[in-house]
Amino acid sequence: MVDRQPASELAALRGFEAKLALLTRAARLLPSITAPNAAAERARLVAQLQAGEMPVPRFDYPIRGGTAIGPRFVDRLRQEARALPVVEPYLQKLDELELDLALLAAVGDGRQVRPLAARRFGTGSELVSTPAGEQRLSDYARTLVAARCPNHDPRVLPAQTRDGSASLSAIIQAVALRAGLDVNVRVEPNLAAAAASGDHTVYIADRLFGTREAMRLAVHEVLGHLTSAANGRAQPLRLIEWGMAGSFADQEGVALSLEHAFGLLDQGRMRSIAGRVLATELMHAAASFGECATTLLREHDFAASEAVALSERAYRGSGVARDVSYLLGFLRVQAALQAGTTTLDELRMGRVSIAALPQLRQLRVRGLARAPIYRPNFSFNFLSTSSGTMPWRSPPSAAASLMSVELT
Repeated sequence: MVDRQPASELAALRGFEAKLALLTRAARLLPSITAPNAAAERARLVAQLQAGEMPVPRFDYPIRGGTAIGPRFVDRLRQEARALPVVEPYLQKLDELELDLALLAAVGDGRQVRPLAARRFGTGSELVSTPAGEQRLSDYARTLVAARCPNHDPRVLPAQTRDGSASLSAIIQAVALRAGLDVNVRVEPNLAAAAASGDHTVYIADRLFGTREAMRLAVHEVLGHLTSAANGRAQPLRLIEWGMAGSFADQEGVALSLEHAFGLLDQGRMRSIAGRVLATELMHAAASFGECATTLLREHDFAASEAVALSERAYRGSGVARDVSYLLGFLRVQAALQAGTTTLDELRMGRVSIAALPQLRQLRVRGLARAPIYRPNFSFNFLSTSSGTMPWRSPPSAAASLMSVELT
């Protein structure tokens, strides 16, 4: 039971969140920036790179032109936030949203976008703790990229099938069903990544997938992002649903840590995550898209298709590069888990960050946050067949037969 004091605090915070929602809705356009001609342009750029030419992109990104929300509204919300019963999490979120809205307004203008993206997401120059000690993130990324790992996961699974037979979509739906989540899957031909998720939907690329890759994507998107989203929707405060400050990187770290827990985070995957850091570093060093893709191909031995995909992510919207966050978040989450200062369940209470955990714990003490409802366990039985073998070691079978999950 929540007593009268927390009830009055909750009412004040929800009243403020009704205004903050205007900013969060506008800022959600930022990760959805996609060029309508992305699929065709991607194929053209790969052909150029394979032919030894310097690829020059012609992605037709929509010019957003910002939003109707001006800086005065943000400043007014800052003043109101200082009078709330909980102050710092909202002030920190306002700072983050202000950067997101500035990025949206600058899409298409690299001179404005890139310094804003550097402030918001980082450049790869950040000092991090790694298994080899403290070093720059980009230097650690180079050691990961230097590993050469052959691909033993042939792409045999389609994105989706009409008859419900084996596909990435069927595997995602089966994992979601066993985890107690209601999930939609949508094929998105222009998607630069293999998959992405919203609150209830997983968007997947229109291509073939390896069986191991499909299982990894299901774990990442469903047990990571969509589980955090579902727990966030059950929280008293919408801030925990929308994302506390710093949550983007750490939630990616949570999803990657889940891949690691299931034995799916192999050298090839880590090499790709590290390649995103190098592409971002090149972009911030003023290399052109073509120079970045060529460097990834010739100096780091990425396939032409992946070199283009990594470059596309870094140069999206003229440099809205969020991709440093994946490796950064993974290292941070792994360090916290190994130190025993948090758990994956706590980090999936909603869209939360490690830095916000002290605030989150105080919210729980005050009755303003709750333990997570959805807590799928990490047993290998979750992704095993009835014979006990892992599905990526067996021929593809009906996705629904691959999983067995327990909620704890």
